[in-house]
Amino acid sequence: MTTKESSTTTDASAPVFFLSAGDPSGDVHAARLVEALSQRLPNARFIGYAGPKTAATICDVRVDLTQFAVMMLKNALLNLFTYVKLLNQASAIFRKERPSAVILVDFPGFNWQIAKKAKAAGAPIVYFMPPQMWGWGQWRVKKMRKYVDLVLSCFSFEDEWFKERNCRSTLVGHPFFEEARSKKIDADFIESLNSTESGVSSSTPSTPLQGQKRYLTVLPGSRNQEVSNNLPNLIATIEKVVKVAPDVQPVFAAFSDAQANEVRNQLKERKLDYPVYVGRTSELMRVATCCLGVSGSVSIELLSLCKPTVFTYHVSKLEHFALRFLKRVKYITLTNILYVFGLEGETPFYPKGRLAKSTEHTPEERKLMICPEFLTKDDCSDHAAECLIRWFVDDEARLECVKKLEELKKVNDFVGRPIDLAAERIVDFLTQS
Repeated sequence: MTTKESSTTTDASAPVFFLSAGDPSGDVHAARLVEALSQRLPNARFIGYAGPKTAATICDVRVDLTQFAVMMLKNALLNLFTYVKLLNQASAIFRKERPSAVILVDFPGFNWQIAKKAKAAGAPIVYFMPPQMWGWGQWRVKKMRKYVDLVLSCFSFEDEWFKERNCRSTLVGHPFFEEARSKKIDADFIESLNSTESGVSSSTPSTPLQGQKRYLTVLPGSRNQEVSNNLPNLIATIEKVVKVAPDVQPVFAAFSDAQANEVRNQLKERKLDYPVYVGRTSELMRVATCCLGVSGSVSIELLSLCKPTVFTYHVSKLEHFALRFLKRVKYITLTNILYVFGLEGETPFYPKGRLAKSTEHTPEERKLMICPEFLTKDDCSDHAAECLIRWFVDDEARLECVKKLEELKKVNDFVGRPIDLAAERIVDFLTQS
């Protein structure tokens, strides 16, 4: 009998948690949350829909939900039958197991449906890493009030935003900061990159030694659709950077072998030969002089490392048009939202009742950015390359960005162990319920 099998039969009175985490990054957070909760509640049982990281814990993961991590309506519809099947299975689990709490981790489209099923079964619901509804589709806060009993917020402004809208929220901090501090890094791999022939000095990553190559780490995203949609812009951008700064060495950090193969195929089509690594994202971030990435949760890890980064996000014409009516913040990158939020007299939010009208930034908005970002349906490689080239040819400009990132990190990296604090808040919530 396996450990997971035996854990489900030892104590009928033990607390039971159901977790739902569909994004790769959410899977990492869910896995660590399981470990933190099991330390506080040794007899607790865990069931859920998650990914391989959570499956490696004592959690009985029934379905690898990360394989369905898709974005936008079109791809979600393609998996509709699968989602309906999973929701029906979740309802059966709720009826049989009567979970002490259902813990949702990001992945809002699917998790809202899980919340409905859980609420119908009378299970308390906790949302860890809540969806950024303050950024777009703010009407969804009605769902948060209706279905969720406790929101574990990552940022001060997020906690305030939920509380102002009568949601029960508590501030626990963002786990990416903690993960960046505690993550195990392959020193031998970094040393191989930092050799005289191939890389920069790891002790001074922002100031490469004369004659050494500087790394431009490219982060194409963790979801298949993100990679496919953004690769053309990313590759076009690095071609233009290398043309002006030939000592720059682009390297790609892929999430999976399949995505790495897609990157290699697209590079081959353009007769380019840049290194593509799988499972080396943290190392490649650390050796980077600058980064080029797809906007997402990775921005917080980059902030924790104080890496100057240009962010892009390519959308279709229809999505670009729809965002004019849905987007409620001026920026899509958390780094810029947090930075502008801290500037006196400035706000990352559009005034109440005002539509975004355009996803392109005004000159005034662009001046406030700490890291340039481009949410676009067009080719943004000229502008993105211009920003990166400036950092590579002007040490003072790059170090000024690093300094701002360091100051921003101090303000937002305020919780030593966010995952542990989240676990404590969940245990407190169960005690008080």
